[in-house]
Amino acid sequence: MLGTRELRRRIRTIENVGRVVDAMEKISAARLSREKTRVLGSRPYIEAVERAVRNLATTDRPPNPLLRHNASRDCLLIIVASDKGLCGSYNSNIIRAADKFAAEYQHRRLHLITCGRKLRKFYPRIRGGILRESIPVPGPPYDELADELAGMIMQHYLMEQTGYVYLLYTGFRSLGANRPVLKRILPVEPVARPRPVNYVYFYEPTVSAVLELLLPQYVRLTVWAAFAEAAASEHAARMVMMQQASLNAREMVGDLVLASNKLRQANITRELSDIVGTAEALTGRSRRGAA
Repeated sequence: MLGTRELRRRIRTIENVGRVVDAMEKISAARLSREKTRVLGSRPYIEAVERAVRNLATTDRPPNPLLRHNASRDCLLIIVASDKGLCGSYNSNIIRAADKFAAEYQHRRLHLITCGRKLRKFYPRIRGGILRESIPVPGPPYDELADELAGMIMQHYLMEQTGYVYLLYTGFRSLGANRPVLKRILPVEPVARPRPVNYVYFYEPTVSAVLELLLPQYVRLTVWAAFAEAAASEHAARMVMMQQASLNAREMVGDLVLASNKLRQANITRELSDIVGTAEALTGRSRRGAA
C-alpha cells in the first residue's frame, strides 16, 4: 500500500500533467477557431468552382487534356495526416483508409505524396514509390505547398505517368464527427445528368478557354482545401482528447486525495489508539505502585 508521501507526490505529478493538457486544450481551441473560420469561409467558393468545372466538362469538345482518361493505369494518392500525436484516432483513421485504398487498387501501381510524419509507418505496406514526402505539415495559409503539389499532379497526369489522382484527408464536419474523405481529383468526373435550370450560361471566349484557366485553379483549390480541412479536424480531435485527459486527471486527483485522506485518518486513529493504550497502561501501573 502506498504511503502518504508517495500519494502526495503522485497528486502533484498528476496536477502538473492536468495543467499541461488544459493548456494544450486551450491552444487547440484557439487554432480550431481560426481553421474553422478559414474552412467555412472558403467552402462555398471551392464548391462553386468544382461545380462549374464538372458542368463544363460535359460540354467541352474536344475535352481538355485534364478531362481525358489517359492510357496509364497507375494511381497517385495524396495523403494528408499530422506530424504530432495526442489527437486520438485522427492518424489511425487516415492510415486505415489508406490501407483500404491500397487493397482495393492492389492490381495497379500506387504512387504516394504524403504529408505528415505519422504516415511513415504506412510506407512499407504498399507496392509503389514515394513521389513527394512533405515534412513537416505546412502551416496556414498553405498556398506555397498547394501550388507546388498542384503543378506536380498536373505534370504527372499530362505526361501519362499516372491515370488517376486521388486525395485522402480528414474532412471537417463538427467537433467530434470528422471522417476520412477520399476524393478523385483527376480526371474530373462530369455531372451525369445536368439539372434543368431556368437560366443560361454564356462563356467567353469559349468553353475550352474558360476550362484552360479554371482547371489548374480547381486542382490547386482542392489541394488547398484538403490541408485546411485536415488542420481543422486535427485541432478538433486534439481538443477533444485534451478535454478527456483533463477530466481523467481531475478524477485521478480526486481518487488519490480521497485515498490520502483515508490513510491520514487511519494513521491518526492508530496514533490515538496508541496514545490511549499507553495512557491506560501508565495509569494501571501507577495504581499498582500506589497500592
